[in-house]
Amino acid sequence: MESGNVSAIISAASGISGVLLGNSFVAVKEWIVSRSRRRKDAVYLAIIVVSHLERVANRCFYVALDDGTARGEPAGKDGEYVATTTPPEFKPLDMDVEWKVLPQDLMYAILRLPDEQAQIDSRLWGIDEYDDDYPDHTEYFWVRQREYADLALRVSDLARRLRAYARLPPIVAPKPGEWHRDQELRDIIKRIDDQRDAYERRVAANPAIVLTTQ
Repeated sequence: MESGNVSAIISAASGISGVLLGNSFVAVKEWIVSRSRRRKDAVYLAIIVVSHLERVANRCFYVALDDGTARGEPAGKDGEYVATTTPPEFKPLDMDVEWKVLPQDLMYAILRLPDEQAQIDSRLWGIDEYDDDYPDHTEYFWVRQREYADLALRVSDLARRLRAYARLPPIVAPKPGEWHRDQELRDIIKRIDDQRDAYERRVAANPAIVLTTQ
């Protein structure tokens, strides 16, 4: 092969290598910039959404505590048990954050929360519509308290997962014997389950028993 051809081939190869290296450098740079931007978007999203989730969990907790009484007495007129709390409103799509930076399962679970709450409220509407347990409305409050306690725990877990994903500082665990919201929620669920089990055993023994445990 003539030296001129060799030089031409070397020059061409060098040029191609330079182009490839240049393109690779640009691609790597863009990847680093994109990754950094996604990281910042994820942290910002987590800070905003965790705050909302914690407020939702707290509001659900208040609903879970609501047994239809005020200061130990039925909250309604003529001894009727009526709700004294308003469920939370969570509208994730109104938040100005980049949801696509989240893993699919975490994003889906958070965006599904309004639908899950709607299912609870729909069930409560059905119970209330056909409720003949005046003035106690025991079944209504059992379901309302338990479902919102369970929802609060799920929301709290989502907040924990979101903190971990964005590497935000976790909530400091309570010391032994200290009050803890999530433990109180679990206690509410257990108490209602125990009350329902006891009622069902009484009904099994005496079907004439009327649902009234307030």
